[in-house]
Amino acid sequence: MTEIQGCNFPEEGISYDVENQMWVRFDDDGSITSGLTDIGQHIAGHILYVRPRKIGEDVRKGKRVAIIESGKYVGPINSPLSGKIIEVNSKVLENAGIINDEPYGEGWVFRLKPSGLEKEESGLLEGAAAMVAIKDKLERESWDCFSRRGNDGR
Repeated sequence: MTEIQGCNFPEEGISYDVENQMWVRFDDDGSITSGLTDIGQHIAGHILYVRPRKIGEDVRKGKRVAIIESGKYVGPINSPLSGKIIEVNSKVLENAGIINDEPYGEGWVFRLKPSGLEKEESGLLEGAAAMVAIKDKLERESWDCFSRRGNDGR
């Protein structure tokens, strides 16, 4: 796990859509699992609700796959790849705050069967290249994960 500006980012087994604050794990069955990065959940604040699109719907890369609502933000979660939604995390629907607590674990948001992967996968970064791009993005936007952790212990 790499820490950048107080935010955690796993380097192994995870790819990143840096611009949309999303992570992607490629699963053995050809699908992906995805969710908000640590900085993504931090920027949103304490997440209260997630309203995903329906299982079986097609989504396009960069378009809304769900809407999140927090005390300070209502907005889209954009899909890092195009494809068909095959699963939505029921734990997140019951308790959206799990995204804040475990963004890379139990707080995953959706699974997708990608289409057009060959063209779109190049927009995802992994390993050291992802860490450099994330660091640059956080510095450019003046984002960090320090403030909330100090206020509520997360």
